[in-house]
Amino acid sequence: MSVKYGATDVLGKKEETDKEKPTTVEIHVSGPLNRRWWRISQNIFYGLGHVYNDLCAAMWFSYMMLFFQAVLNMRAAVAGALLLLGQVIDALATPVVGMLADKYGNKKGWHLTGCILITCTFPLLFVRCWGCWITDDHDYLLWWMPVYYGVLIVVFQIGWAVVQISHLAMIPSISDNLQVRADLTSIRYMASVTSSLAVYLITWVVLRATNYRPYIGPLDDYKFRDVSLIISGIGVLTYLIFQIFFKLKSTKEEKSNGHAINNQSMTLDEEGNKQIVKIAKSKIMYFLRMPLLYQTSLLYVFSRLYWALSLVYVPLFLEERLSYNPSAGSELVASVPLVLYVSSFFFSLLLKSNINQCGNQVAYLIGSLLSLTSCAWIAVFIDPEASIVQIYLVATLIGAGSSITLVSSLCVTADLIGPHSHQGAAIYSIVTFADKLVTGIAVVAIENYKCENEADCPQYYRGVLTYACGGSAVLGMLSLSFAKYISKQQKTET
Repeated sequence: MSVKYGATDVLGKKEETDKEKPTTVEIHVSGPLNRRWWRISQNIFYGLGHVYNDLCAAMWFSYMMLFFQAVLNMRAAVAGALLLLGQVIDALATPVVGMLADKYGNKKGWHLTGCILITCTFPLLFVRCWGCWITDDHDYLLWWMPVYYGVLIVVFQIGWAVVQISHLAMIPSISDNLQVRADLTSIRYMASVTSSLAVYLITWVVLRATNYRPYIGPLDDYKFRDVSLIISGIGVLTYLIFQIFFKLKSTKEEKSNGHAINNQSMTLDEEGNKQIVKIAKSKIMYFLRMPLLYQTSLLYVFSRLYWALSLVYVPLFLEERLSYNPSAGSELVASVPLVLYVSSFFFSLLLKSNINQCGNQVAYLIGSLLSLTSCAWIAVFIDPEASIVQIYLVATLIGAGSSITLVSSLCVTADLIGPHSHQGAAIYSIVTFADKLVTGIAVVAIENYKCENEADCPQYYRGVLTYACGGSAVLGMLSLSFAKYISKQQKTET
Protein backbone atom coordinates (compact mmCIF):
# COMPACT_ATOMS: atom_id res chain seq x y z
CA MET A 1 0.00 0.00 0.00
CA SER A 2 1.25 3.50 -0.76
CA VAL A 3 0.03 6.78 0.58
CA LYS A 4 -0.33 9.69 -1.86
CA TYR A 5 1.06 13.06 -0.96
CA GLY A 6 0.79 16.13 -3.14
CA ALA A 7 0.53 15.02 -6.73
CA THR A 8 3.07 12.26 -6.10
CA ASP A 9 2.77 9.13 -3.99
CA VAL A 10 5.52 7.54 -1.91
CA LEU A 11 6.57 5.43 -4.87
CA GLY A 12 6.87 8.46 -7.10
CA LYS A 13 3.66 7.89 -9.07
CA LYS A 14 1.48 10.81 -10.06
CA GLU A 15 -1.93 11.14 -8.47
CA GLU A 16 -4.82 11.12 -10.89
CA THR A 17 -6.52 14.38 -9.92
CA ASP A 18 -7.77 15.28 -13.38
CA LYS A 19 -10.98 13.40 -12.65
CA GLU A 20 -11.83 15.62 -9.74
CA LYS A 21 -14.47 18.22 -10.21
CA PRO A 22 -12.85 21.53 -11.34
CA THR A 23 -14.40 23.72 -8.68
CA THR A 24 -12.55 26.94 -7.98
CA VAL A 25 -14.41 28.53 -5.09
CA GLU A 26 -17.36 26.95 -3.33
CA ILE A 27 -20.19 29.42 -3.35
CA HIS A 28 -23.91 29.06 -3.94
CA VAL A 29 -24.81 30.76 -7.20
CA SER A 30 -27.98 29.77 -9.02
CA GLY A 31 -27.75 28.52 -12.58
CA PRO A 32 -24.84 27.01 -14.55
CA LEU A 33 -24.20 30.22 -16.50
CA ASN A 34 -23.89 32.24 -13.31
CA ARG A 35 -21.51 29.65 -11.82
CA ARG A 36 -19.39 29.70 -14.97
CA TRP A 37 -19.33 33.51 -14.99
CA TRP A 38 -18.32 33.48 -11.31
CA ARG A 39 -15.38 31.16 -12.04
CA ILE A 40 -14.20 33.26 -15.01
CA SER A 41 -14.46 36.54 -13.12
CA GLN A 42 -12.65 35.12 -10.10
CA ASN A 43 -9.85 33.83 -12.33
CA ILE A 44 -9.48 37.30 -13.86
CA PHE A 45 -9.43 38.96 -10.44
CA TYR A 46 -6.82 36.42 -9.34
CA GLY A 47 -4.63 37.41 -12.30
CA LEU A 48 -4.80 41.06 -11.20
CA GLY A 49 -3.34 40.16 -7.80
CA HIS A 50 0.25 39.95 -9.06
CA VAL A 51 0.15 42.82 -11.57
CA TYR A 52 1.88 45.33 -9.28
CA ASN A 53 4.70 42.85 -8.65
CA ASP A 54 5.00 42.21 -12.38
CA LEU A 55 5.13 45.92 -13.19
CA CYS A 56 7.87 46.40 -10.61
CA ALA A 57 9.80 43.33 -11.82
CA ALA A 58 9.81 44.53 -15.43
CA MET A 59 11.07 47.96 -14.36
CA TRP A 60 13.55 46.50 -11.86
CA PHE A 61 15.22 44.00 -14.17
CA SER A 62 15.07 46.03 -17.38
CA TYR A 63 15.92 49.56 -16.24
CA MET A 64 17.45 49.47 -12.75
CA MET A 65 20.99 48.77 -14.02
CA LEU A 66 20.53 51.28 -16.85
CA PHE A 67 19.25 53.97 -14.45
CA PHE A 68 22.03 53.44 -11.92
CA GLN A 69 24.83 53.38 -14.50
CA ALA A 70 23.70 55.79 -17.24
CA VAL A 71 21.70 58.31 -15.18
CA LEU A 72 23.34 58.22 -11.74
CA ASN A 73 26.84 57.44 -13.11
CA MET A 74 27.22 54.62 -10.62
CA ARG A 75 30.04 52.14 -11.22
CA ALA A 76 28.95 48.85 -12.81
CA ALA A 77 30.25 46.80 -9.87
CA VAL A 78 28.27 48.88 -7.34
CA ALA A 79 25.09 48.69 -9.42
CA GLY A 80 25.52 44.92 -9.70
CA ALA A 81 26.08 44.66 -5.93
CA LEU A 82 22.81 46.52 -5.29
CA LEU A 83 20.95 44.13 -7.56
CA LEU A 84 22.57 41.22 -5.70
CA LEU A 85 21.48 42.78 -2.40
CA GLY A 86 17.91 42.85 -3.63
CA GLN A 87 18.03 39.24 -4.81
CA VAL A 88 19.59 38.04 -1.54
CA ILE A 89 16.95 39.82 0.56
CA ASP A 90 14.24 38.39 -1.69
CA ALA A 91 15.72 34.90 -1.34
CA LEU A 92 15.99 35.11 2.45
CA ALA A 93 12.51 36.57 2.83
CA THR A 94 10.92 33.94 0.59
CA PRO A 95 11.13 30.86 2.90
CA VAL A 96 10.32 32.94 5.98
CA VAL A 97 7.21 34.32 4.31
CA GLY A 98 6.29 30.85 3.05
CA MET A 99 6.32 29.31 6.52
CA LEU A 100 4.60 32.24 8.23
CA ALA A 101 1.89 32.57 5.56
CA ASP A 102 0.94 28.89 6.00
CA LYS A 103 0.66 29.23 9.79
CA TYR A 104 -0.60 32.73 10.55
CA GLY A 105 -3.30 34.89 9.03
CA ASN A 106 -4.84 34.53 5.59
CA LYS A 107 -3.02 34.85 2.30
CA LYS A 108 -4.97 37.95 1.23
CA GLY A 109 -3.81 39.71 4.40
CA TRP A 110 -0.19 38.88 3.62
CA HIS A 111 -0.73 40.03 0.04
CA LEU A 112 -2.04 43.41 1.21
CA THR A 113 0.91 43.89 3.57
CA GLY A 114 3.40 43.24 0.77
CA CYS A 115 1.64 45.66 -1.58
CA ILE A 116 1.83 48.43 1.02
CA LEU A 117 5.60 47.93 1.43
CA ILE A 118 6.06 48.05 -2.35
CA THR A 119 3.99 51.20 -2.70
CA CYS A 120 6.08 53.02 -0.08
CA THR A 121 9.47 52.18 -1.64
CA PHE A 122 9.37 51.29 -5.34
CA PRO A 123 8.69 54.77 -6.83
CA LEU A 124 11.68 56.17 -4.90
CA LEU A 125 14.08 53.68 -6.54
CA PHE A 126 13.85 55.59 -9.84
CA VAL A 127 14.07 59.09 -8.36
CA ARG A 128 17.44 60.74 -7.84
CA CYS A 129 18.29 60.09 -4.21
CA TRP A 130 17.48 62.66 -1.55
CA GLY A 131 20.53 64.87 -1.11
CA CYS A 132 22.20 63.77 -4.36
CA TRP A 133 21.11 66.90 -6.19
CA ILE A 134 22.40 69.23 -3.45
CA THR A 135 26.09 68.47 -3.87
CA ASP A 136 28.51 67.35 -6.54
CA ASP A 137 30.96 65.98 -3.95
CA HIS A 138 32.08 62.70 -5.52
CA ASP A 139 33.30 61.18 -2.25
CA TYR A 140 29.98 61.92 -0.55
CA LEU A 141 27.93 60.41 -3.37
CA LEU A 142 30.24 57.39 -3.49
CA TRP A 143 28.93 56.09 -0.16
CA TRP A 144 25.59 57.89 0.20
CA MET A 145 23.95 56.63 -2.99
CA PRO A 146 24.55 52.90 -2.27
CA VAL A 147 23.33 53.31 1.32
CA TYR A 148 20.22 55.25 0.31
CA TYR A 149 19.16 52.91 -2.48
CA GLY A 150 20.26 49.85 -0.47
CA VAL A 151 17.75 50.62 2.31
CA LEU A 152 14.95 51.14 -0.21
CA ILE A 153 15.84 47.90 -1.99
CA VAL A 154 15.73 45.88 1.25
CA VAL A 155 12.20 47.02 2.13
CA PHE A 156 10.99 46.75 -1.47
CA GLN A 157 12.26 43.19 -1.91
CA ILE A 158 10.67 42.03 1.34
CA GLY A 159 7.34 43.38 0.13
CA TRP A 160 7.85 41.82 -3.29
CA ALA A 161 8.55 38.39 -1.76
CA VAL A 162 5.45 38.62 0.45
CA VAL A 163 3.21 39.35 -2.54
CA GLN A 164 4.79 36.68 -4.76
CA ILE A 165 4.58 33.79 -2.29
CA SER A 166 1.13 34.64 -0.93
CA HIS A 167 -0.25 34.97 -4.47
CA LEU A 168 1.33 31.74 -5.73
CA ALA A 169 0.09 29.85 -2.68
CA MET A 170 -3.49 30.81 -3.53
CA ILE A 171 -3.44 28.53 -6.62
CA PRO A 172 -3.66 25.23 -4.67
CA SER A 173 -6.20 26.83 -2.33
CA ILE A 174 -8.54 27.68 -5.20
CA SER A 175 -8.85 24.18 -6.66
CA ASP A 176 -7.48 20.63 -6.41
CA ASN A 177 -7.99 20.06 -10.14
CA LEU A 178 -4.76 20.11 -12.17
CA GLN A 179 -6.45 21.61 -15.24
CA VAL A 180 -7.81 24.52 -13.21
CA ARG A 181 -4.39 25.07 -11.65
CA ALA A 182 -2.75 25.06 -15.08
CA ASP A 183 -5.31 27.62 -16.26
CA LEU A 184 -4.65 29.83 -13.23
CA THR A 185 -0.90 29.59 -13.78
CA SER A 186 -1.32 30.61 -17.42
CA ILE A 187 -3.64 33.48 -16.46
CA ARG A 188 -1.08 34.62 -13.91
CA TYR A 189 1.67 34.55 -16.50
CA MET A 190 -0.47 36.34 -19.11
CA ALA A 191 -1.14 39.07 -16.53
CA SER A 192 2.62 39.25 -15.97
CA VAL A 193 3.28 39.60 -19.70
CA THR A 194 0.57 42.25 -20.06
CA SER A 195 2.07 44.19 -17.15
CA SER A 196 5.52 44.11 -18.72
CA LEU A 197 4.05 45.23 -22.03
CA ALA A 198 2.53 48.19 -20.22
CA VAL A 199 5.90 49.12 -18.69
CA TYR A 200 7.72 49.08 -22.03
CA LEU A 201 4.91 50.89 -23.83
CA ILE A 202 4.83 53.62 -21.17
CA THR A 203 8.63 53.90 -21.26
CA TRP A 204 8.64 54.15 -25.05
CA VAL A 205 6.02 56.92 -24.99
CA VAL A 206 7.84 58.85 -22.25
CA LEU A 207 11.22 58.60 -24.01
CA ARG A 208 9.73 59.78 -27.30
CA ALA A 209 7.47 62.50 -25.96
CA THR A 210 9.76 64.27 -23.48
CA ASN A 211 12.83 66.08 -24.82
CA TYR A 212 14.01 63.21 -27.03
CA ARG A 213 17.75 62.38 -27.09
CA PRO A 214 19.54 59.50 -28.86
CA TYR A 215 21.36 58.51 -25.65
CA ILE A 216 20.31 57.88 -22.04
CA GLY A 217 22.16 60.21 -19.66
CA PRO A 218 21.98 62.08 -16.32
CA LEU A 219 19.51 64.60 -17.74
CA ASP A 220 16.95 61.83 -18.28
CA ASP A 221 16.35 61.18 -14.57
CA TYR A 222 12.89 62.78 -14.64
CA LYS A 223 11.80 60.35 -17.39
CA PHE A 224 12.45 57.33 -15.18
CA ARG A 225 10.69 59.12 -12.32
CA ASP A 226 7.59 59.68 -14.46
CA VAL A 227 7.52 56.05 -15.64
CA SER A 228 7.82 54.70 -12.08
CA LEU A 229 5.01 56.96 -10.83
CA ILE A 230 2.68 55.96 -13.67
CA ILE A 231 3.17 52.22 -13.20
CA SER A 232 2.86 52.60 -9.43
CA GLY A 233 -0.54 54.22 -9.93
CA ILE A 234 -1.63 51.33 -12.16
CA GLY A 235 -0.29 48.80 -9.64
CA VAL A 236 -2.14 50.34 -6.70
CA LEU A 237 -5.39 50.27 -8.68
CA THR A 238 -5.02 46.58 -9.61
CA TYR A 239 -4.24 45.35 -6.11
CA LEU A 240 -7.19 47.32 -4.71
CA ILE A 241 -9.48 45.61 -7.24
CA PHE A 242 -7.99 42.25 -6.26
CA GLN A 243 -8.46 42.86 -2.54
CA ILE A 244 -12.06 44.01 -2.95
CA PHE A 245 -13.45 41.52 -5.47
CA PHE A 246 -11.40 38.32 -5.26
CA LYS A 247 -12.83 35.74 -2.85
CA LEU A 248 -10.66 33.03 -1.31
CA LYS A 249 -11.46 30.07 0.89
CA SER A 250 -11.10 30.71 4.59
CA THR A 251 -8.06 29.47 6.48
CA LYS A 252 -10.10 26.66 8.06
CA GLU A 253 -11.20 25.41 4.65
CA GLU A 254 -7.61 25.47 3.35
CA LYS A 255 -6.42 23.33 6.26
CA SER A 256 -9.24 20.78 5.96
CA ASN A 257 -7.18 18.69 3.55
CA GLY A 258 -4.43 18.46 6.15
CA HIS A 259 -6.89 17.09 8.74
CA ALA A 260 -8.06 14.51 6.21
CA ILE A 261 -4.47 13.34 5.78
CA ASN A 262 -4.05 12.95 9.53
CA ASN A 263 -7.25 10.89 9.71
CA GLN A 264 -6.03 8.72 6.86
CA SER A 265 -2.71 8.26 8.68
CA MET A 266 -4.54 7.04 11.80
CA THR A 267 -6.39 4.45 9.73
CA LEU A 268 -3.17 3.25 8.18
CA ASP A 269 -1.62 3.03 11.63
CA GLU A 270 -4.32 0.58 12.65
CA GLU A 271 -3.38 -1.55 9.67
CA GLY A 272 0.23 -1.65 10.78
CA ASN A 273 1.74 0.66 8.15
CA LYS A 274 3.75 2.65 10.68
CA GLN A 275 6.46 3.70 8.25
CA ILE A 276 3.96 5.19 5.81
CA VAL A 277 2.17 6.97 8.66
CA LYS A 278 5.43 8.60 9.69
CA ILE A 279 5.99 9.83 6.13
CA ALA A 280 2.47 11.19 5.83
CA LYS A 281 2.69 13.03 9.15
CA SER A 282 6.04 14.61 8.38
CA LYS A 283 4.29 16.98 5.96
CA ILE A 284 6.88 19.44 4.68
CA MET A 285 9.78 17.16 5.63
CA TYR A 286 8.47 14.54 3.24
CA PHE A 287 8.56 17.07 0.42
CA LEU A 288 12.13 17.99 1.38
CA ARG A 289 13.13 14.34 0.99
CA MET A 290 11.60 14.11 -2.49
CA PRO A 291 14.09 14.31 -5.39
CA LEU A 292 11.23 15.64 -7.51
CA LEU A 293 11.14 18.83 -5.43
CA TYR A 294 14.75 19.69 -6.27
CA GLN A 295 14.36 18.70 -9.91
CA THR A 296 11.37 21.04 -10.13
CA SER A 297 13.38 23.79 -8.42
CA LEU A 298 16.18 23.48 -10.98
CA LEU A 299 13.75 23.75 -13.88
CA TYR A 300 12.29 26.91 -12.38
CA VAL A 301 15.70 28.38 -11.48
CA PHE A 302 17.14 28.12 -14.98
CA SER A 303 13.96 29.34 -16.68
CA ARG A 304 13.92 32.38 -14.38
CA LEU A 305 17.66 32.95 -14.83
CA TYR A 306 17.26 33.09 -18.61
CA TRP A 307 14.29 35.44 -18.28
CA ALA A 308 16.00 37.75 -15.75
CA LEU A 309 19.31 38.01 -17.60
CA SER A 310 17.46 38.77 -20.83
CA LEU A 311 15.51 41.57 -19.16
CA VAL A 312 18.59 43.05 -17.49
CA TYR A 313 20.97 42.94 -20.43
CA VAL A 314 18.82 43.50 -23.53
CA PRO A 315 18.52 47.27 -22.74
CA LEU A 316 22.23 47.48 -21.89
CA PHE A 317 23.08 45.63 -25.12
CA LEU A 318 20.94 48.08 -27.09
CA GLU A 319 22.56 51.07 -25.35
CA GLU A 320 25.98 49.55 -26.12
CA ARG A 321 24.97 49.15 -29.77
CA LEU A 322 24.07 52.86 -30.03
CA SER A 323 27.77 53.74 -29.90
CA TYR A 324 28.12 52.04 -33.30
CA ASN A 325 24.74 52.96 -34.74
CA PRO A 326 23.40 56.12 -33.03
CA SER A 327 20.73 56.61 -35.68
CA ALA A 328 18.74 53.73 -34.14
CA GLY A 329 17.60 55.95 -31.27
CA SER A 330 17.29 55.45 -27.53
CA GLU A 331 13.65 54.35 -27.82
CA LEU A 332 14.96 50.90 -28.79
CA VAL A 333 15.49 50.22 -25.07
CA ALA A 334 11.68 50.25 -24.82
CA SER A 335 10.49 49.01 -28.24
CA VAL A 336 12.63 45.85 -28.34
CA PRO A 337 11.50 44.62 -24.88
CA LEU A 338 7.98 45.52 -25.99
CA VAL A 339 8.27 43.13 -28.95
CA LEU A 340 9.79 40.53 -26.62
CA TYR A 341 6.75 40.64 -24.38
CA VAL A 342 4.22 40.67 -27.21
CA SER A 343 5.79 37.40 -28.33
CA SER A 344 5.73 36.12 -24.76
CA PHE A 345 2.05 36.99 -24.41
CA PHE A 346 1.15 35.25 -27.67
CA PHE A 347 2.98 32.05 -26.78
CA SER A 348 1.53 31.99 -23.26
CA LEU A 349 -1.94 32.10 -24.84
CA LEU A 350 -0.96 29.31 -27.22
CA LEU A 351 0.49 27.25 -24.39
CA LYS A 352 -2.61 27.64 -22.22
CA SER A 353 -4.74 25.64 -24.66
CA ASN A 354 -2.10 23.05 -25.63
CA ILE A 355 0.01 22.34 -22.55
CA ASN A 356 -2.08 19.34 -21.50
CA GLN A 357 -1.74 17.81 -24.95
CA CYS A 358 2.05 17.93 -25.12
CA GLY A 359 2.85 17.70 -21.39
CA ASN A 360 4.80 20.04 -19.13
CA GLN A 361 8.21 18.46 -19.73
CA VAL A 362 7.88 18.48 -23.52
CA ALA A 363 6.75 22.11 -23.39
CA TYR A 364 9.79 22.98 -21.26
CA LEU A 365 12.11 21.31 -23.78
CA ILE A 366 10.55 23.23 -26.68
CA GLY A 367 10.92 26.52 -24.77
CA SER A 368 14.57 25.76 -23.96
CA LEU A 369 15.35 25.02 -27.61
CA LEU A 370 13.79 28.34 -28.68
CA SER A 371 15.83 30.14 -25.99
CA LEU A 372 19.05 28.50 -27.14
CA THR A 373 18.28 29.38 -30.76
CA SER A 374 17.92 33.06 -29.88
CA CYS A 375 21.34 33.04 -28.15
CA ALA A 376 22.98 31.37 -31.13
CA TRP A 377 21.40 33.94 -33.45
CA ILE A 378 22.84 36.80 -31.38
CA ALA A 379 26.30 35.21 -31.45
CA VAL A 380 26.39 34.60 -35.20
CA PHE A 381 24.32 37.30 -36.85
CA ILE A 382 23.65 40.26 -34.49
CA ASP A 383 26.78 42.33 -35.08
CA PRO A 384 26.80 46.15 -34.64
CA GLU A 385 25.65 46.60 -38.24
CA ALA A 386 22.77 44.11 -38.00
CA SER A 387 19.36 45.41 -39.06
CA ILE A 388 16.66 46.36 -36.57
CA VAL A 389 14.45 43.66 -38.08
CA GLN A 390 16.88 40.97 -36.96
CA ILE A 391 16.92 42.35 -33.44
CA TYR A 392 13.13 42.26 -33.31
CA LEU A 393 13.11 38.66 -34.56
CA VAL A 394 15.57 37.63 -31.86
CA ALA A 395 13.42 39.40 -29.26
CA THR A 396 10.47 37.35 -30.51
CA LEU A 397 12.40 34.11 -29.91
CA ILE A 398 13.49 35.25 -26.44
CA GLY A 399 9.89 36.00 -25.50
CA ALA A 400 8.65 32.66 -26.80
CA GLY A 401 11.30 30.63 -25.02
CA SER A 402 10.98 32.40 -21.67
CA SER A 403 7.16 32.21 -21.57
CA ILE A 404 7.03 28.50 -22.39
CA THR A 405 9.68 27.47 -19.86
CA LEU A 406 8.29 29.64 -17.06
CA VAL A 407 4.68 28.50 -17.44
CA SER A 408 5.58 24.82 -17.76
CA SER A 409 7.90 24.93 -14.70
CA LEU A 410 5.16 26.56 -12.58
CA CYS A 411 2.66 23.93 -13.76
CA VAL A 412 5.07 21.21 -12.63
CA THR A 413 5.24 22.90 -9.20
CA ALA A 414 1.44 23.08 -8.86
CA ASP A 415 1.28 19.41 -9.84
CA LEU A 416 3.84 18.60 -7.14
CA ILE A 417 1.76 20.27 -4.43
CA GLY A 418 -1.39 18.44 -5.45
CA PRO A 419 -4.38 18.90 -3.12
CA HIS A 420 -2.26 19.97 -0.12
CA SER A 421 -2.91 23.70 -0.36
CA HIS A 422 -2.12 24.22 3.34
CA GLN A 423 1.55 23.71 2.44
CA GLY A 424 1.48 25.65 -0.84
CA ALA A 425 3.32 28.76 0.37
CA ALA A 426 6.16 26.71 1.87
CA ILE A 427 6.63 24.64 -1.28
CA TYR A 428 6.61 27.68 -3.57
CA SER A 429 9.12 29.43 -1.30
CA ILE A 430 11.47 26.43 -1.55
CA VAL A 431 11.15 26.27 -5.34
CA THR A 432 11.70 30.01 -5.81
CA PHE A 433 14.45 30.41 -3.17
CA ALA A 434 17.42 29.48 -5.34
CA ASP A 435 16.49 31.58 -8.36
CA LYS A 436 16.82 34.81 -6.35
CA LEU A 437 20.36 34.02 -5.26
CA VAL A 438 21.46 32.58 -8.59
CA THR A 439 20.23 35.62 -10.52
CA GLY A 440 21.91 38.09 -8.18
CA ILE A 441 25.22 36.21 -8.16
CA ALA A 442 25.16 35.92 -11.96
CA VAL A 443 24.63 39.69 -12.40
CA VAL A 444 27.41 40.57 -9.95
CA ALA A 445 29.82 38.19 -11.68
CA ILE A 446 28.95 39.63 -15.08
CA GLU A 447 29.40 43.23 -13.91
CA ASN A 448 32.69 42.50 -12.15
CA TYR A 449 34.16 41.04 -15.33
CA LYS A 450 33.15 44.10 -17.35
CA CYS A 451 36.08 46.17 -18.58
CA GLU A 452 36.63 49.53 -16.89
CA ASN A 453 37.43 50.98 -20.31
CA GLU A 454 34.54 50.25 -22.66
CA ALA A 455 36.89 50.36 -25.66
CA ASP A 456 38.55 47.17 -24.38
CA CYS A 457 35.31 45.15 -24.65
CA PRO A 458 33.03 47.03 -27.06
CA GLN A 459 30.54 44.14 -27.43
CA TYR A 460 30.54 42.88 -23.86
CA TYR A 461 26.77 42.71 -23.40
CA ARG A 462 26.35 40.90 -26.70
CA GLY A 463 28.57 38.19 -25.23
CA VAL A 464 26.48 38.17 -22.06
CA LEU A 465 23.28 37.51 -24.03
CA THR A 466 25.05 34.79 -25.98
CA TYR A 467 26.87 32.84 -23.30
CA ALA A 468 25.11 33.63 -20.01
CA CYS A 469 21.57 33.31 -21.38
CA GLY A 470 22.56 30.39 -23.62
CA GLY A 471 24.17 28.64 -20.65
CA SER A 472 20.91 29.03 -18.69
CA ALA A 473 18.97 27.32 -21.49
CA VAL A 474 21.48 24.47 -21.69
CA LEU A 475 21.41 23.94 -17.91
CA GLY A 476 17.61 23.86 -18.03
CA MET A 477 17.68 21.08 -20.63
CA LEU A 478 20.25 19.14 -18.59
CA SER A 479 18.01 19.44 -15.52
CA LEU A 480 15.08 18.16 -17.55
CA SER A 481 17.11 15.18 -18.75
CA PHE A 482 18.18 14.43 -15.18
CA ALA A 483 14.55 14.56 -14.03
CA LYS A 484 13.53 12.11 -16.75
CA TYR A 485 16.35 9.76 -15.77
CA ILE A 486 15.36 9.81 -12.09
CA SER A 487 11.71 9.15 -13.02
CA LYS A 488 12.74 6.09 -15.06
CA GLN A 489 14.88 4.83 -12.17
CA GLN A 490 11.94 5.16 -9.77
CA LYS A 491 9.65 3.27 -12.13
CA THR A 492 12.26 0.50 -12.50
CA GLU A 493 12.58 0.17 -8.72
CA THR A 494 8.81 -0.11 -8.26
